[in-house]
Amino acid sequence: MPPSGLMYYFADCQAGAAAGCVAGNNSNAGTSDSAPKRDLSGFNVNAVPAGTQLLFRRGGAWTWANIRLENDNVTPTSPLVIDAYGSGARPLFNANLGGGSAIDFGTYNNTSNDGGYTLRNVKFDGLGATATGLFLIHNLRHVIIENTEITGFYIGIQSQARAPHGVTNVAIRNNSISGNRGMGILGQFSDSVIEDNLFERNNYVSGSGFNHGTYLSGNADGGRNITIRNNRYIRNSVVNGVCEGGNMTFHGQLDGVLIEGNTIEQDAGAAGCWLMSITQGYDTAEWFRNFVVRGNRLINGGNTAIAVQSAPGIVLEDNVIINTQAAYQTGINIGHNEYQNGDVPDGNAVVRNNTACYPTPVNGSSVALVTAPNSQVSNNVTLTGAAASTGVCAR
Repeated sequence: MPPSGLMYYFADCQAGAAAGCVAGNNSNAGTSDSAPKRDLSGFNVNAVPAGTQLLFRRGGAWTWANIRLENDNVTPTSPLVIDAYGSGARPLFNANLGGGSAIDFGTYNNTSNDGGYTLRNVKFDGLGATATGLFLIHNLRHVIIENTEITGFYIGIQSQARAPHGVTNVAIRNNSISGNRGMGILGQFSDSVIEDNLFERNNYVSGSGFNHGTYLSGNADGGRNITIRNNRYIRNSVVNGVCEGGNMTFHGQLDGVLIEGNTIEQDAGAAGCWLMSITQGYDTAEWFRNFVVRGNRLINGGNTAIAVQSAPGIVLEDNVIINTQAAYQTGINIGHNEYQNGDVPDGNAVVRNNTACYPTPVNGSSVALVTAPNSQVSNNVTLTGAAASTGVCAR
């Protein structure tokens, strides 16, 4: 699609810039790539008209100051765009902001439901010193985050939905969200897609079970109609070569979630390294309704690869679970013996056509353990020995 709207160009040469970088000048109008501005100092991003593009030179680097996006002019069809121009490495935004965020989308308790923001082809580095990369706050719509690298934060992307609208129509795709000390993504979304991303080496400091590659939650204000598709989760929650904590996790109240075609991989996992956890985690009522888990590959988790609780009617099909460790593992575990504080009981699960690949299984390992009543369990297979390393089990 050809560019539309105003275009402003920026070039700076702070730490990490490519050789030969030439900085712009903030006295320039910045409307030509031959005379760019230097940075966003004094530039009101919330006053520009719909369709405006803020373009940063590839190979450049900036000392990034927090910006807050709450532009009432933009629309889903004419968004404010942050993008790159030129050739070379992605523009590098070094954010040393302590407890702050590189970008806040909105303000606390806002109800404006502004929307129409696109962020692509850039790199944010929190330098191990900044709390959050991108913070989507309370009421926000139509945000695209694509082809971007987010690293060095405690949380890469955080979304906190609130009434009356929540955080809706977010597309997070083709990004590397990696090397963040706590989590890659945390929070609530509705009518949103997370696809084709790399989540690697998040939660690398403590490996805590309270941190995860992604942790999606839901409540009355968010957690509806979400697709998590074709993402790669590689060595999250790893300390000293062993996964200790979470990878892909869901807690709270979520409805209408498709989890499809993802790869979640570890080299080695301690018992509590659950690769996919759709489980109770709070002291308030929880449920996971209308969940489909299809065609995922899960490699070298702990004692459970996919754990499911309070998910009536969940469908798990065509998943491949590989465990090359000489350790006990249940591939899919559905059901629980405690439903407190209004938690919805399990039941009516459909578990079919899943394969467990266990070259050297410990006694008792199985592809599926389903205690949820009235469930349909069919055509699930456990392969062992040489058969567990070829065909569908090949890595």
